[in-house]
Amino acid sequence: MRKRVFSLLLLLFLGFAACATLPREPSPPPAAEELLERLRFRSQALQGLKGLAYVRVSAPGKNFIGQEVIFARRPGLLRLETLSPLGNPLLYFVAAGQELFLYHPGENRYYQGAALPRHFSALLPAGLEPEEAVLILLGDFPLLASEEASVRYEPREGLWLLDVQSPARGSRQVIGIDPQSREVLFAEYSREGLTRRLSFSDFKAVSPFSFPHKIHFASPAARTELTVEYQEVTLNPEWEAHDFRLPVPKGAQVVPLE
Repeated sequence: MRKRVFSLLLLLFLGFAACATLPREPSPPPAAEELLERLRFRSQALQGLKGLAYVRVSAPGKNFIGQEVIFARRPGLLRLETLSPLGNPLLYFVAAGQELFLYHPGENRYYQGAALPRHFSALLPAGLEPEEAVLILLGDFPLLASEEASVRYEPREGLWLLDVQSPARGSRQVIGIDPQSREVLFAEYSREGLTRRLSFSDFKAVSPFSFPHKIHFASPAARTELTVEYQEVTLNPEWEAHDFRLPVPKGAQVVPLE
C-alpha cells in the first residue's frame, strides 16, 4: 500500500514539474502601427523630469562615476549638477537651446559657447546632442519616421521585436518589447553610421508612468557606454524660470568654448 501511494505521489510530482517547464505561449503581437502609436503617445505624455542619479561614463580616455542632479526637458533643455560625496556641487552644466554653460566652482571658471556634441564630453559621451541626451535621460530614444514597420515574436529573447525601417534614408531600428508589460526593454538605432543600443530596466511606478530607473546606452564601435541609475525622480514636474539658467557667479573668470 505504501509503495502504491509513493508511486502515485511521484507521478503527480513529475506531472507538475513537466507542466512547470512548459513554455508559455505568447499572445499574438498587435499590429506594428499600434505599438508605434503607444511609443508616440508616451513621448508626447512624458515631457521632462527632475531627478537624482548615479551616472557612469566609459569612453576612450574618459571614465567617470558620479552622483548627478538631473533636470531634463524636451526637446533639448538639460541641467546637470555633479555632486561631491558630501553633496556639494562640483560642476554645473546647462544646455539651453543652442547655448551651453558650464561652471567649475573649484576653479571659479565659467564656460560658455554653442551646445555642440564635443562640448558635451565634459560630462556625457562624445557625439550626443542635447536632444538625444534628453531623450535617453527620459527613458526614450529617437523614433524613426517609419516607412515600413513589422513586428514578430522572438522566442529566444521572449520579446516582440518591432522592426522600423526607412529605405529612403537607409535607416533602421529594432525595438524589443515585453509582451506582458508592453515595456520597451531595448532599442537599437544608428547615428552617423554608428550603431547605438539602449537598454531599460528596473521599472517602477511613477504616476502615471512605469519608468525605467536604470538606463544603459552603448555605442560599441565608439567604445562608449553610459549608465544612469535613478535614486529619485519626479516626472513632468513644475518648472521654475531659473531651472535652465546659469548666471555668471561674481568674480568668476569667463572662458569662451570654441
